[in-house]
Amino acid sequence: MYKNLAYLVVILSLLFIGLIVSFFSIIDGYISSQGFRTFLSRKITEAIKVEGSFEPLHLQGNLLLTDKYTGRGEPSSPIGSIVGSNIECQLLLRKIFSGSWYIEQLNVNTLEIAFKEQFPKELSTGSPNPSLASYSEAASPHKEAFYQNLIPKKVELKKIVINNCTLKWPKQIAGGGKLYNMSVELLKSSGTDMWTAQGKGGRLTFGSLDPLIIKELFLKIFSDGLYISKCVVVSEPHGQIEANGEWKWASKEKNMELTLHSLPLPLFLPASWKGKIDGDINGKTFLSQSPTMETSLEGTIYLKNGVIEALPLLASLALLGTTNRLPIDTGKATLFISKSKTELSNIEMECKGKIRIEGQIEVIGDQLHGKLFTGINPGQLEFLPGAKEKVFSQEKNGYQWTTVNISGSLQDPKEDLSPRLTAAATETIKESAGQIIQSALDFIKKMQKKSPSN
Repeated sequence: MYKNLAYLVVILSLLFIGLIVSFFSIIDGYISSQGFRTFLSRKITEAIKVEGSFEPLHLQGNLLLTDKYTGRGEPSSPIGSIVGSNIECQLLLRKIFSGSWYIEQLNVNTLEIAFKEQFPKELSTGSPNPSLASYSEAASPHKEAFYQNLIPKKVELKKIVINNCTLKWPKQIAGGGKLYNMSVELLKSSGTDMWTAQGKGGRLTFGSLDPLIIKELFLKIFSDGLYISKCVVVSEPHGQIEANGEWKWASKEKNMELTLHSLPLPLFLPASWKGKIDGDINGKTFLSQSPTMETSLEGTIYLKNGVIEALPLLASLALLGTTNRLPIDTGKATLFISKSKTELSNIEMECKGKIRIEGQIEVIGDQLHGKLFTGINPGQLEFLPGAKEKVFSQEKNGYQWTTVNISGSLQDPKEDLSPRLTAAATETIKESAGQIIQSALDFIKKMQKKSPSN
């Protein structure tokens, strides 16, 4: 009896093992099929509104492998395109029996995401992805329908590790830019749609700025946007930017705070201005956008350790007959940047005892417009005939003042002070010459009257 029972146990054990092997053979076959690739693509579409497809998948032990995933964003997604290479999923196979594809960790060697130039309502949907459009349960092979009830329909993902991540965004966002060569770890928050993300290393470029180095990056990502807990980028040779705030792409809202610490001024200057003015920028600015307002950056910035090297006319006047470098003791302005213009208002710049400048400058496209109320030490004006009387005619706070109009382009800025000084000098010299001649005639007449008569 016991012998028969032992045979029965062995037979049942072998049968159970056979069922397990058969089940995983079915799983392996399904994983290698187009149906499973399409199933995963649909799950990605549901999660991030990106239609795409995988190259063939392979199961090795508990590892699910594929060479590449490519996709493009749906009309409602901020993502334009996405490409991932050398993808590896660590599956928790026992979860299959509870009806779930549970991915403990998703490893992606390289990932590149490009955001759209325009947002959803303005976008064309284009032609559908063939691999998605052609797939349906009815069109699947009959053998896939056989294990329809055995195969999990749910995907759970716990952690994502990206070795080399690249993000690109269009000019509408901070002048366009790219974040590249950064490693990223994302962890799913259980029971919510939130992911926490941490970035390490990498470089950041935006607008015309030189590359910045990513020091710290902590994000919280939701289905409708993201929140930057902390982002610190550093520039070479010194200085850094700290950022925090939120970006809700579903409602087209941005509210971010950017704090600038000792950033080299040349980072923000056009090429034609570099080498002419130097110093460190500090301040706090705010990046914002709403459904009724375009993206803008505004705040107050300060210039420390400032110096003007290649002296324009105003600086030359302040240092007339002394040196060829003008140190800036005080530098401050209110900054506003939008898609249509850049404006510096409430400008205050001073080299104490020599020159002070107040006013505003606006840049639209490449063109400059502005008015600078400029004060010069009266002693410096004595070298210029007529400058004090005819140009810098207003006295205030120890300076002689005049308004200087700025025009031209960033590459070729112009001011109206030079012709005014030239005209004043010419007129003064003529007046002086006339006075000298008249004085000479008066002297001759006087001498003639004093001479004895015959």
